[in-house]
Amino acid sequence: MIASLFLFLSSYGVYFACGLKYEGCFRSSTSDPELPSPVLAYPTAPAIFAGLMNGQQCYCISRFGKNGLSNSCDTPCVNDPDNYCGSFEAMSVYSTGQQGPSPPRRIGVTREGIDALFVTWEPPDIPNGKVDSYTLRAVAVQTHATNVLPPVESQVQGGTSNGTTLRGLQPGTKYNISVIANNTHGLSDAAYTVVWTAIGPPDKPAVPEIVRHDDSTITVLLIQGHSEYGPISAYQVVVVLAGVIPPVGADIEYPSYNNALQQGSNYYVTAQFDPSDFHRYQRFTVGDGKHIGDYYNAPLKNHLLSTRVGLVVISRVQTEIQRSYSELTSNDASNDRDAATTSRMDSTALVLCIAITLLSILLFASILLYFVLRRRHERFHMRKLPEQQELTLQGPVYEVDNMGYIPDEIPERVNHYQELRKKVWSIPRNALTVDNFIIRRGRFGAVHTGTVFKDDDDSSRSVTVHVIADGALRGSEKRHMLRELDMCIRTGTMKYIAALIGTCETPDTLYVVHELPPQTLKNCLLGARSGSFFPVDQILPISASIAAALRYLASHKVVHTHLCARSIGLTSDWTPKLMGHGISKYGMEDIKYARWTAIECFDSQKKHQPGVVWAFGILLWEMFSMGGTPYSNFALDSEVEDALTRGIRLSQLSDIPDPIYEVMSSCWRNDPDERPTFDELTRLDTLSICPITAITEPYVPELELN
Repeated sequence: MIASLFLFLSSYGVYFACGLKYEGCFRSSTSDPELPSPVLAYPTAPAIFAGLMNGQQCYCISRFGKNGLSNSCDTPCVNDPDNYCGSFEAMSVYSTGQQGPSPPRRIGVTREGIDALFVTWEPPDIPNGKVDSYTLRAVAVQTHATNVLPPVESQVQGGTSNGTTLRGLQPGTKYNISVIANNTHGLSDAAYTVVWTAIGPPDKPAVPEIVRHDDSTITVLLIQGHSEYGPISAYQVVVVLAGVIPPVGADIEYPSYNNALQQGSNYYVTAQFDPSDFHRYQRFTVGDGKHIGDYYNAPLKNHLLSTRVGLVVISRVQTEIQRSYSELTSNDASNDRDAATTSRMDSTALVLCIAITLLSILLFASILLYFVLRRRHERFHMRKLPEQQELTLQGPVYEVDNMGYIPDEIPERVNHYQELRKKVWSIPRNALTVDNFIIRRGRFGAVHTGTVFKDDDDSSRSVTVHVIADGALRGSEKRHMLRELDMCIRTGTMKYIAALIGTCETPDTLYVVHELPPQTLKNCLLGARSGSFFPVDQILPISASIAAALRYLASHKVVHTHLCARSIGLTSDWTPKLMGHGISKYGMEDIKYARWTAIECFDSQKKHQPGVVWAFGILLWEMFSMGGTPYSNFALDSEVEDALTRGIRLSQLSDIPDPIYEVMSSCWRNDPDERPTFDELTRLDTLSICPITAITEPYVPELELN
């Protein structure tokens, strides 16, 4: 712009800077109707030329000279007497170097639903020719989505256009909207505005699980809600009489208990609480007579005994409110009592069946033992050989009973499940909730988010749950699954590793539960590109902690095969949690791992610790590039392999100090034996780091993810 490149204007006069090209003195008049209004402050519209008159007036113009040359530019500039600023009848013209139009003006935005914005604008003051098109771009700067949102772009043809709809936006997200004018000379500067999209409804919550039912209360287990389209602002527990079909919808609000009595409604809100209190009310007792969030939790007596319970998740931003209702519990009081009676009958029948089975086994074993002993007794009384007869059998003679013989070389089968269960916490089923949200469909089953509840300290924690229908697995798959699970078990717990919390077993399903850090290193780095806070001074301490975790895994003979920024979780205090070893790797994103693969591992697919050191060097580079894609200039994995073979390595970024880049380069040596050890890498935090001043490396998700 003129102000930043050549001059600035104030109400007191005109100041010059080096770089303006003087075009000459031309006849003009302040009464010339073709001249724009004079600029007496900082100009914001770029123009090809600046015209100066009467010592202190400046005009942003695109053409000049229609009245011919003049010799009357003899009025000194007010604050720069060494230069002339035209006169009353002449204009001193300087070229600014600007070719494109000025920015569009007066951007306006209105919402169209929850995922679209209608953007309007006015054309540039100074087109510098004919405006051919406008380019609009929406960049997410704040969102409730867990994934990084790509920019949304749209191009509108025609210089007379003044509005378009941007679609495919994320609800509940703050966007920076920019509009750029284009002509044959170039692009204008962008005009900006910031706006939020409307919030959307939260995900449908899971049905509360009834864990107890007595004469005046129902105890249910609530499952935490989830929303990508806005904040979760509150939870409500609702009660609906049996046989009633209540209304549901984002704009439907149930009355309180007292209002429901007055209105004759058969449904009401019995409690409301904040998300921060969810752990207090996760095991919720309906009908305890307390007031919870200005709602009366009325005892369930008489006609209220036959009720159903539901959960409502509320998202609220100022006057916008979105609600999402769960399905209702299907068990009423009578059904519960019948179910309890049936359950007791089923339990009695089960005990009788087990007793009959055991007695049958004992009877069969007794009969078998009788025949075995009888046969042995008969052999013992067989006629002996004469003492004079020469023995032709050398060595001891073994008698074999084919009915009960087990060869010595066949070991007794080991119940691997039982052996593994001894080493981890066996989580009660009612202490584990599994969300409907699926992170990924892994090799052995789907991986969900969930919550583990502990009675001893009344706490809950977020987890990932690998749901494995082990009864449906083939024998080879089951053995492989057990090896992967054992890898997590034998590593135990360590501060910088996302721990295996435990397992939960039902007759048909095995639940493998892992710690779930609240965020990943990759998402935090990418968020820093959009303005989110990331402590750059923590890069080296985080790196040293990751190296300590890898050293710990190596001491347990575990090779981490998926080390990258996506496999590092971060806690709220920026403590790293290494994820993705053993069975936990199936809960990670499906990564194209060639860009982190050591040069010797492409052909042989070998897995060894020097290969992990190579990946650690790439991870360091990821952090200093704020989540950039390694080797983003190569589209194919084969091109990456070819480049490594030719000796090409990731370049030193401007903000990477020499000592740190030397560490990275040592991780990428061709000879695996020359790479540093994890012990050496744990001392990274003794080096110094510079502020990150520029983000130059692009992030290309399609090169990293399948």
